[in-house]
Amino acid sequence: MDEQGQNNPKAQAMKAEATRWLVFFGVAAVLAVVMWLGWSLVNLRNPITSLSSLTSESTMSVGIAGDAPKNLDIRTEQGDEVEQALLGNVYETLVSRSDTNKLQPGIARSWQASDDGLTYTFTLQSNMTFSNGDKLDASDVVWSLQNTVNNQYVDADQLGDLKEITNPDENTVVITLNQPNPRLLRALSGRAGIVYDEQNDANYKNTAVGSGPFTVKSSSSSQIVLQRNDAYWGSTKAACGQIVLYYYSSESSMVNALKSGKISMAVPLSASSAEALQKQSGITVDNGVGFDKVLLAFNSANESPFSDEQIRKMTRFAIDAASIAKDAKDAYAALGGPIGPLEDGYEDLTGLFPYDLQQARQLRSYFGANYIATIDLLVPKEYEQIGNTVKSQIEQLNIGVDLEVLDTAAEVTERMNAGTYNIALTTMSDEGDASVFTNGQSVFHFENGDVQQAYANASAATNDTDYQARMRDYARTVSENAASDWLYARKTFIAVEDGVQGYPKNM
Repeated sequence: MDEQGQNNPKAQAMKAEATRWLVFFGVAAVLAVVMWLGWSLVNLRNPITSLSSLTSESTMSVGIAGDAPKNLDIRTEQGDEVEQALLGNVYETLVSRSDTNKLQPGIARSWQASDDGLTYTFTLQSNMTFSNGDKLDASDVVWSLQNTVNNQYVDADQLGDLKEITNPDENTVVITLNQPNPRLLRALSGRAGIVYDEQNDANYKNTAVGSGPFTVKSSSSSQIVLQRNDAYWGSTKAACGQIVLYYYSSESSMVNALKSGKISMAVPLSASSAEALQKQSGITVDNGVGFDKVLLAFNSANESPFSDEQIRKMTRFAIDAASIAKDAKDAYAALGGPIGPLEDGYEDLTGLFPYDLQQARQLRSYFGANYIATIDLLVPKEYEQIGNTVKSQIEQLNIGVDLEVLDTAAEVTERMNAGTYNIALTTMSDEGDASVFTNGQSVFHFENGDVQQAYANASAATNDTDYQARMRDYARTVSENAASDWLYARKTFIAVEDGVQGYPKNM
C-alpha cells in the first residue's frame, strides 16, 4: 500500500482488512504536559502557581539547548531534536509513558499479551480524530506500522520479528510475532508506535498532522511554534494556547534569555548553571533524573590490565563510589550497576562493591609489586575533581596512575573509541544501553559468557514481569564481573520562572 492510500482504490478496500508484513525520552518529549491542567502537581515538592490560570490565548516560551530539527519528518529525520519537539505533543503513539517512564495507555486504552508472548491485542480509545478532523481507527494503526516497517523508518528495527498485524474491527489491533520481544510495548511508545493519518498527503518535512494536543503552527531554524489543538479528542485539553520552542547554540545564551524574560523555561541545564540560577530572583530551579549514568569505564582488551577480572574487582573495592556520588553536584543517586532508576530491570547494586580498602589490598597482594603498570585514567575537565579522587584512591594500592584531563567529554569518547585508555570517566545516556556489555567489540572490550547468556534469557522473556526480573539478573551479573564501575545516576536540571508548574522533571 502506498503512503497516499486515498489515491489507490485497492488500498482503500484493504484498509479495514488484515495486513501482513514482516524509539529520549528526550528533554521535550513530554513538553505537552507542561501546559496541561493539573498534570503531575502531586509530584512537585514545592507547588507554585499553576499554569491552569493561563487563558486560552496565553503563550509559553521554552528554551532548549541545542539545534532545531532540520525538518519535521519524524519518520526519517535522525537525531533526537524532532522527537523531542513533536512526540507526545503533535504525534501520539499506540502506548505512552509516564513521567517515571512507566508504560501507560496512549492510542490504545488497554492491551493483553498471550502466555507465549507472541500475540498482543490492543483495544483502542474511542472517538479519536487527527488534528485535521479525520477519524483515527485501527486501520490507521495497521497502515502506520506497515509503512514504518516497509520503509524502515527510524526505530523500525525495535519492533522485532513481526509476523502479522490485523484489525478485526475498527477498535482492535492484533500484533503477532515470530518470536517474543519483551520490549515491543516500549517500541510502540516511541517513534515506531506513532499513528499517522492514512488520508494525509501533506509534505511531512514541513507539516505535521497528528492526533496530539498541539499542532505545528510554524517552524524555522531557530524555533518551532506549537498551537493548541482545540479539537483534541482527549478528555484533557492543553491549558496553554501556544508554546514557542526556542533553540540556543549555547547554554549561556539560553540562560541569559531566561534571565531577561524572553523564555519562561530552560532545559536542559548543567549542574553549574543550575547552581548559579538558584541565586537568581524570580527563577525556580528543579531537578529530576534521566537516563544518564556516570561511570568509570574499564578497558578489558587483552593489552589492558583490566582484562583481568581480579584487577577490575580490586579497583572497584578501592574506589569510594558512594562518597563520590554524595559530593557530586549532578548526582541523583549512587548506582552500582549498568541500569539506571528509570530503566527496565533497575536494582540498587551499590552493595556489591562497597568501599573496602582492606579487601582491595588483599586482592592487590595476589599480584607482584611491578605486575600492574601505571594506569592511564582519562577524565573530561568538568569531572577533574572526581578524577583526582579516583587517582588518589587507586594509588593507595601502590599502583601508579597517570591522570589525563581532557577539555571535553567528546575527546574522552574519541580516546575510548581508539582503545587508548585503561580507565575513562564517561557517561552512558541511552535507555537500554546496558546491552553494550554483551558485545566484546564495544569500547569496553568486555566479553563474558554468563553475561551474554543472561541477556539472551531476558530477551526471550514472554511477559514484562519475567523480563524485569531477568534484566535485574543481567545487570547483577554484569556488575558482579566488574565490567566497569558505575558511580551514579545523573540529575536533570530545569529552570522556570516563578509561577510555572506542572513541568516534567525526569528527562
